[in-house]
Amino acid sequence: MAETKALIGDAPAQQGMESKLEEKFGDKNGLLVKQTMRGCLQECLGCAAQSEFKVSRMEYDWMDDHKLVEEAKTQADEMYALEESSCCCRLCWRDGRPFDMIVSEGAEQGGAELVHFVKPCSFPLSLSIPTKDGSIDCPCCCLLPRVETTLPSGEALGSKSRYICDTNLLVPKLEYSEDGEPIYILKPETCCGGRFIACNPFSGKGLSNMPFYFHDPETGDVIGEEGYGGKETPQIRKLWAGLKQECCSDADTFAVMFPPGIDAKRKAGLLGLTFLLDFGVFERKQLKTSQ
Repeated sequence: MAETKALIGDAPAQQGMESKLEEKFGDKNGLLVKQTMRGCLQECLGCAAQSEFKVSRMEYDWMDDHKLVEEAKTQADEMYALEESSCCCRLCWRDGRPFDMIVSEGAEQGGAELVHFVKPCSFPLSLSIPTKDGSIDCPCCCLLPRVETTLPSGEALGSKSRYICDTNLLVPKLEYSEDGEPIYILKPETCCGGRFIACNPFSGKGLSNMPFYFHDPETGDVIGEEGYGGKETPQIRKLWAGLKQECCSDADTFAVMFPPGIDAKRKAGLLGLTFLLDFGVFERKQLKTSQ
């Protein structure tokens, strides 16, 4: 009898939370996910700070290649995300640390919680093995980083994101799934049978600005009628955040342009995919560059 009452009591709460997700994600074609400069002093002293993000609306027209147009910068922040993790793990196991990324309403901390992205402890994408002449990076293919989407109550929404290890080790790739079924593979455009990232040395863009495109997990085809390089091809791309932020911090800014026709729950799950992309690919790259 008590169990039945609990289920009845939980149903309105879950419906209310789903309506909140619909309100924040449902009508958006994309999101601008902006990491703040929180903890800059800690980073300068060699300490890893908690990651903090602010999230606003994003449209294709507000992206000029890998730069933002002014209209994107003036959009109000609608969501706030803060990493909860152990200071000890951030110092001693930065590339594999567990965390709970809490997304809430509003532009600052303290708003009503919307969704959590929970990452368990993992191995990093690669381990540095010391040698006489320096070190060699050895890729890891087990216990790789993954994130699960939950409601603030801890109830799983069924969407998960994880890094993939396959024979093409030089191409970073992630899988987004729902209820155990793969929905998208996220990776850059590739060449040579998928073995390498397709890089144009004459484009003036480095690997840090390469868009990560959504692909069909069965066919491998890129999602979107325009294909690679299309102006409105769904993607997650790191953008230039401005001279002050780029030069004075490791904070990243991402445009998350959703595949068309998806619902609010999936859009929320793809925000978690973005956090995992930043954690595994870009945060690690910045750490190696600074060493």
